[in-house]
Amino acid sequence: MVGGTMSSIRRKLTVNENDSKNTRMDLATAGVTANWRPDELGHMSRFDKIASLMIEEAKKLGRPIDGFEVGCGECWALRNIYKAYVIKKSDVVRSYFGYDIDPACLMENPFWSNAGGELKDSTWFKNFNGEIRIQDLTVNPVFDLPDESVDFFWSTEVIEHMGRHFVPAWLDDVARVMRPNALGYVSTPNHDGSNDKLPEDHVYEWGFQELKEELERNFHIEAVTGTFIQIPKLRKAVREQKNPVGFTLEQFDIMEKRYGRQFLRMASAVFYPEVANNCAWILRKK
Repeated sequence: MVGGTMSSIRRKLTVNENDSKNTRMDLATAGVTANWRPDELGHMSRFDKIASLMIEEAKKLGRPIDGFEVGCGECWALRNIYKAYVIKKSDVVRSYFGYDIDPACLMENPFWSNAGGELKDSTWFKNFNGEIRIQDLTVNPVFDLPDESVDFFWSTEVIEHMGRHFVPAWLDDVARVMRPNALGYVSTPNHDGSNDKLPEDHVYEWGFQELKEELERNFHIEAVTGTFIQIPKLRKAVREQKNPVGFTLEQFDIMEKRYGRQFLRMASAVFYPEVANNCAWILRKK
């Protein structure tokens, strides 16, 4: 509990042109205050997966990747590689372009540097030959990057912060800048289609099939997994055998003996993306 509430720790909500909304989960504060809810744990697991995918893709290509992130925030996937992986950073990433609507992304979080200052001057960020660019995708959906110039694109929890009709244009341009067979990763809430009672900072949440069809215009879907799920939904999915390789109720009971409720909601969602609260999509450019 932080500040008398059980809500996720988020920075100030800003409503931008075309009614898009930006806010940012404060993972640094969540970590040190033990506000470990599915939102926070889900974010951490996504960034670690993206870091792992970067390493795997560099090995597959036999060279470091050119990376491209939409909604980069504080570049958590890069920070994860820098802090958590004992690996030569220049073997993984040779260039990185991060796009975000919030000019605060240009500055280093004081949590990471006593001196603060611009992110581009931070020692860790220089390892990735990185650059942050500020852009509102509802105003300009075109990225200032050459055709077929990046190996890996990722975007976590972005598309729900803008109107549905703005998303296809910039996803099309993402496909333009990706090399043939380049890797992609997108995560976003998985809505039931009603779009009522949305969080204050969300504009539109896509349904599972709706987003699948949108992504398939430009990408092959390699995998889709749930990120976190409500326990009653999970038990129902297990009872109804929604996934033949998912849990049995007996196995779920064993997992409950090991994991706390918040972690269990995240770890068990992987088998049930269609009914999960949030999904992660691994993609390949067509």
